[in-house]
Amino acid sequence: MRHGRASLIYDGACVSPVTALDRPSADSLLDSLMPVFDFGHRHAIVVAAPPARVAEAAETYSLATDGSAFGRLLFLLRGLTPPSGTLRAAGRAMGFAVLAEEPGKELVLGVAGRFWALDERANLISLPDARAFVGFSRPGHAKAAMSLRYEPLADGRTRLSTETRVTCVDAAAYRRFTLDWALIGPFSAWLRRDLLSGIARRALRAA
Repeated sequence: MRHGRASLIYDGACVSPVTALDRPSADSLLDSLMPVFDFGHRHAIVVAAPPARVAEAAETYSLATDGSAFGRLLFLLRGLTPPSGTLRAAGRAMGFAVLAEEPGKELVLGVAGRFWALDERANLISLPDARAFVGFSRPGHAKAAMSLRYEPLADGRTRLSTETRVTCVDAAAYRRFTLDWALIGPFSAWLRRDLLSGIARRALRAA
């Protein structure tokens, strides 16, 4: 178990692309919470705005106004109500907790559960804090963490990235999630790209 990470880099339409091997310049909060994982993907874009503006855009991002109609449709197809409000509010409504945060630099959200269940929402487990997340080991379950990271570049722009990691508690959960990931992994990746694009557009409008 504990397969290598999948580094998928998104080249955004209204922003500058990053190279396929580009990695964060330093260890992240996500690394400290989940350094080893079974499944994951990462996406990054470079936004022509300073980190503070990009972080503000992320804090005020709303799926209802900044996300795409196709993104909302993907939630419905998954049997989930498209979340409303800010990204934090939407995360809380879906059971995600803030696990770690360095304002203006990185935010990490996390949740546990049986993500492959037909009624996924009813099988999500909200964990109160980072300690509970790290220590979660309920058999037959998995836990997932997602980060948003804002890295300043020398020319005043910002590398905006998001990474999702999933760890399965045991072999049974791993087998079940393997099939689920094969089905929903591409759609999950698309939603992350849509999120980055929406945040970038919001930051550029503010400029």
